[in-house]
Amino acid sequence: MKRVDGIEATRRLRRAGDRPPVLALTTFDDDELLSGALRAGAAGFVLKDSPAEDLIRAVRTVAAGECWLDPTVTARVLATYRQAARPSPAHHRLDQLTARERDVLEAIGHGLSNTEIAATLFISEVTVKSHVGRIFAKLDLRDRAAAIVYAFDHGVVTPGPNPASR
Repeated sequence: MKRVDGIEATRRLRRAGDRPPVLALTTFDDDELLSGALRAGAAGFVLKDSPAEDLIRAVRTVAAGECWLDPTVTARVLATYRQAARPSPAHHRLDQLTARERDVLEAIGHGLSNTEIAATLFISEVTVKSHVGRIFAKLDLRDRAAAIVYAFDHGVVTPGPNPASR
């Protein structure tokens, strides 16, 4: 890009009237670039050498208003987040969730979109959105990224393949 870099372009797009979602697409697997893009308001980050299926899924996910992180950077993002904000024991509120809300949190932790959660749990997407909102409120979470970290930190999900995808 000749006049501005991707991070500045993201900032400008996010300040624009329509505030379109931004998916950062880059060749560089660099933590500073990742951090800068997310802080500038990018809803996703994907590497150019990702498989075509992942690129397509990333675009569709961000266009649907959700977030996407390239699987190769997710572990580093989680590690950085955990170092910055260790959860306190008082923050452990899993017992406030219903069984279905816990199922939805687990699916979020595995990176499923609302559409995928609805299909997996055989419920409507509107119901999934309701559950997500209640999970955020009960656990005092602000977004899906925080929900994913919470799910990992509290043992709702563990690293490895999603059991639902087997």
